[in-house]
Amino acid sequence: MADNEKIVFEIDGNMGKTLRVYENRCVISITGKKAILYGAGLNGDKEFYYSDITSVQFKNLGMTTGFLQFEYAGSHSTNNFVNENSFTFSATMGTAKHKKLKEDMPPIYEYVQDRVRAAKESKNNPANVSAADEILKFKQLLDSGIITQEEYESKKKQLLGV
Repeated sequence: MADNEKIVFEIDGNMGKTLRVYENRCVISITGKKAILYGAGLNGDKEFYYSDITSVQFKNLGMTTGFLQFEYAGSHSTNNFVNENSFTFSATMGTAKHKKLKEDMPPIYEYVQDRVRAAKESKNNPANVSAADEILKFKQLLDSGIITQEEYESKKKQLLGV
């Protein structure tokens, strides 16, 4: 992690967990005595890159604890509250901390969702494929007899912008 990397959001969940949201990933830090209870016995940081996240679950703070959970290929969700992939947050009802968490977490969730969507779109966007790669694909189609020489030349000109 770069020392000069800007943190977009940072929030203390009051349960031994802190969430730091960056432009390219989220980090859950688990520390202290409560980490054994609420962090599945783990201390330290866990990073979740938006490009690896398959889904995000969110339950806002109400009368019970809230959570923001990250799913990725190979992760297993058994309990949203006691899970190393979940940022759990809580505060006593009626306190300023409770109000702040309840107001701050939905925009954080939306930001994360937007970043996950953007990462998926960038992975699936054909614009990320170079013109040379596309020309090679069409050359293979030509060599296989799937398209004609004229179709190949037309597509090649289109891809080269001539």
